[in-house]
Amino acid sequence: MSTSALKISPHQQEKESAVFWAAVLDTILLIFLMSVGLLSGSMTALSEIVRFALLLAIEYVSYVVLRRVHRKGFNEFEFGTGKIERITNLLVAFGLLLSSLYIFSKIISMDESVPIAPTALLLTIIAANSNLIINFYFSMAFIRSNQTESSVIISSQIAARVAKTVASCVVLGILMLALWLPDPRSARIVDLWGSIFLVGYMVFIAYGLIKESLPEILDRTISEPDHYQILRILAENFDQYDGFSGYKTRRSGKDLFILLTLSFFPTNSLAQIEDRLRPIRQSFEAELPGSSLIIVPEITKGG
Repeated sequence: MSTSALKISPHQQEKESAVFWAAVLDTILLIFLMSVGLLSGSMTALSEIVRFALLLAIEYVSYVVLRRVHRKGFNEFEFGTGKIERITNLLVAFGLLLSSLYIFSKIISMDESVPIAPTALLLTIIAANSNLIINFYFSMAFIRSNQTESSVIISSQIAARVAKTVASCVVLGILMLALWLPDPRSARIVDLWGSIFLVGYMVFIAYGLIKESLPEILDRTISEPDHYQILRILAENFDQYDGFSGYKTRRSGKDLFILLTLSFFPTNSLAQIEDRLRPIRQSFEAELPGSSLIIVPEITKGG
């Protein structure tokens, strides 16, 4: 069955619509911002365009991943939903760092006496104001859509939108101050300081993306206490299964994945096996909250 044929809940549809329309409006706004921001000659506008474009890539990847998660499109992975989004985050982070170096080199070589085009700057302010409104609106939309059924992807979008809303306020204030100042040299100095702020903000975002994404990509074996915890749960529930064939574990970032293989005598029906597995699942949920448990039952030849 294709993933598009699977039905999704109204809450899932609400999440997808919010992410989709946020990405579409951001794309339209980015095109307008590029057309007027580059003509203005403002370094703050250039910095905002680069940051805007790179973070927009994360929005589109998040939308694709969210759709596949809702339609069970990652069932081919043994553990979790894969690492597509985290790898994209790392690529964007490195792009932000390289862009920061480029913009910083432009700031150093920029002549303070070069004036900013006032008409194009005014249009850039209109775009920045629209960006602020969009960021605030979709921050609220993501928060509402995440209240009923929490989603990791939507939670990350909320954090990103709130951060972008704060940055949009600063950018708008800097551009308005640069337009208001009558002295072109003073306006350029304010603009350069604004671009320095955005360069620092881009480095901060890149650091956060690397810190969050790198552990998700580098799989780790679980610690000894976690192994003891798993064995203790199995020992406490040894009456619920007839044989133990082993288990596999993997920790990816904060997520713990456990694959158990338990044996049962042929005299057990499927309903009886499910009843015996229920206390084991409940024990894992209580002792290792947030872990992802898969139990593979098999029929033993004994008994």
